[in-house]
Amino acid sequence: MSTIPANSAIIRASVQVVHPALPEEDLERRTAVILKDLILLARCARSRCLVTYKSAIDLRGHGIARNGRWLDEVYAHAIAPLAFPDLTMLVVNQDTSEPSPDAFNARRSVLSKIHIADVKGEQRRCIWYPDYEAVLGPLDTIPAKSMHSRLLADEPPKEREIARAVRNAVGRVTMSGTEKTLIGREYPDSLPMAELLSLAADLWVRQDGRCALTGQKFELRANDEGGVQDDRVSLDRIDNLRGYAFDNVQLVTQFANRARGTLSCDAVRLRLTQFR
Repeated sequence: MSTIPANSAIIRASVQVVHPALPEEDLERRTAVILKDLILLARCARSRCLVTYKSAIDLRGHGIARNGRWLDEVYAHAIAPLAFPDLTMLVVNQDTSEPSPDAFNARRSVLSKIHIADVKGEQRRCIWYPDYEAVLGPLDTIPAKSMHSRLLADEPPKEREIARAVRNAVGRVTMSGTEKTLIGREYPDSLPMAELLSLAADLWVRQDGRCALTGQKFELRANDEGGVQDDRVSLDRIDNLRGYAFDNVQLVTQFANRARGTLSCDAVRLRLTQFR
């Protein structure tokens, strides 16, 4: 499985921040293990399956089934820096099909902050995320004998479009992931991906599925379905000097976002009215 070298550097830098005195050899070894674990979890997502703790350890080739600390490491040093969904939610108890209470509570309070009621939604979001192979290279399918269960539901169009818009925004913030997210700069006060997804879903309802600048209804068809691509949803920062903060985000069409540039909201509304 090939990997983009930058991903190892991102993981390595994250580990080094937490363990600044770690010898170089140990740092490289730890980075390699975390990257391998990330690829394993991404394979589960691409295979649309859950795996038990025991199966995950068997697939890793080492570790103790009752010890889920490796999941915290891969989340903190790989999943979060690369702005992936919380892939650790795909590793579950045999009986409940959910993460173990101890591991989940620790991760909720310290890391991803996924609420217990949101686990199933986060599991679905993991399998709907499309860019794992663009970041990590080709991913092998999890063997059927290692799968605990399959997650086969297709992503609803509205949720797909919201997730795509948020991924694009997060990519501009974190400067990590696929090629188009390696440019730009960091924006102050930006929310993490999970909170941006929740905010964007609320804004969609409040804006009645329409652009905040033009009133145009958002297009729900994906690229391969045709449709008016300029009318797909995107996240817009109301104040361009601030980040994607709770009070600084609105949903607009991709066309309106490009037309705005660095203009104020009032100025771009005037421009778009004149254009129409």
